[in-house]
Amino acid sequence: MKAAHLLAVCLLMWGQAVWGHAALVSADPAPGAVLDRAPGAAVLMFNEPVSVTALRLLGPEGPPVDVKPEQAGGSRIRVPLPGGAGRGAYLLSWRVVSADGHPVGGALDYTVGPAAGPAAASARAGAAESPPAARQAAIWLGRWLGYACLFACVGAALFRTRNPSDRQAWARPLVWLGLGLLPVNLGLQGLDLLDLPRSALAGWPAWAAALDSRYAWTLGLTALALLALAAALRARRSGMVRGCAGAGLALAGVALAASGHAGTAPPQWLSRPLVVLHVATAAAWLGALVPLLRLLGAGGGGRAGLAPLAWFSRWITSVVLVLLASGAGLALLQLDRPGDLWRTSYGIVLSAKLVLVCGLLGLAAFNRWRCTGPALAGEAAARARLRRSIQVETAVAVVLLGVVSLWRFTPPPRSLDAAVAESAPRPDEGTASFMLSNDRAHALLTRSGGAWLIALSDPSGQPLAAEGLTLALSNPQAGIEPLRREARRLPDGRWRVEAGSLPASGAGHWRLSMEILVNDFEQVTLEGVLPP
Repeated sequence: MKAAHLLAVCLLMWGQAVWGHAALVSADPAPGAVLDRAPGAAVLMFNEPVSVTALRLLGPEGPPVDVKPEQAGGSRIRVPLPGGAGRGAYLLSWRVVSADGHPVGGALDYTVGPAAGPAAASARAGAAESPPAARQAAIWLGRWLGYACLFACVGAALFRTRNPSDRQAWARPLVWLGLGLLPVNLGLQGLDLLDLPRSALAGWPAWAAALDSRYAWTLGLTALALLALAAALRARRSGMVRGCAGAGLALAGVALAASGHAGTAPPQWLSRPLVVLHVATAAAWLGALVPLLRLLGAGGGGRAGLAPLAWFSRWITSVVLVLLASGAGLALLQLDRPGDLWRTSYGIVLSAKLVLVCGLLGLAAFNRWRCTGPALAGEAAARARLRRSIQVETAVAVVLLGVVSLWRFTPPPRSLDAAVAESAPRPDEGTASFMLSNDRAHALLTRSGGAWLIALSDPSGQPLAAEGLTLALSNPQAGIEPLRREARRLPDGRWRVEAGSLPASGAGHWRLSMEILVNDFEQVTLEGVLPP
């Protein structure tokens, strides 16, 4: 029971936003619409204001064409379409950035007259020089290192307020590393916003898109925070040290609240201050671990030499209480169904974080109530035990920051794309069947015109019962974002998806991804290349 209580407290303490990513809620033409004549414009309605980073129209003939919206921002995006469009299938691929700085992509499909079927297209879109996985790994690493540098510098500056003669020189290289990471992270953000290859860093569009995003505010405020912390490490007057350290701590909280999931949860007048408190208290706690290790590793002993430890022991309880209160407020604003903790990528990351947080809390409690008092009393064994425990705590904190950085790629459950209405039936274009499978599920897909029939089975060949199924079609090499469709279960146990006809891309192949929700505890993903 105590363990359950502790897990509940951790959930409140470290609750993150479930709001934050933009979702397409409606469109005109409607997804899958069959029109008598080509529309003059398309209208995309999102659940929150967005900034457009890319719009691309793919038709039955020729290569994809970049199109421009009438205005680049807002929750209603009107996109004028080229005139003289012929009959056939069309896809309007869109990529936007939401208020939390995260890029979101999708596609709107419609048909003008009877679908003309795939048409040969001669243009070739260049393949990405570096795969998206490499770009995502670089983004994750940049954020992880950035968080670690920022938190460590906060701790060093705070400890210097108690002992101005200790200039915490170890932290100065971390200031420069943190500042050096900022343009790297900015460039990676631009590549991700526009889904561009690495070579695009030599041009201006990627940088312009990044500078126009809210994440640029986070990076700018982080730069100010690091500069303030650097001033605190170099200042000679104690008043200047305290002022710069306090400014750096506050700016660190404001920086991470300027973008990201948590800061965009409504109402923002409440969520953003809670994020500032949550980040600032977390930075004060985790950032203090390295200065504590240096202190305990020094030769001097007794209360005089360990005065900063006594100071830390006095205020850390209040910091944790503020951390708990701010986390509880965020959880009340943002948490959704408990099942999302184990059946979504976001929930899996959160669950891993909770495990690490439980370990941190256990180590912190052991340090506070079993080791600190004897160490301050001069017991050498207690001091050595405390240092070993803080070493483990530091390692767990570093891993925790790495896990938190994974949230950049896991949209919260409530931010999943809104379900769209089923499209109208399509003219029959022939029937084709193929199989997708892995060691957990098999799917036999039969495509007839624009309709897909899907039969699911387990590895033994028995029918696989599922609670939901989502099909996504994309063409990354042609710059076409995923077209998503929710499947409808038929009385015979199969699933039906109305996905319409696919226009030719002129580059690469269409990829198909199928997300099978087996139950609240299990989700299976099948992926493969769509046969021509």
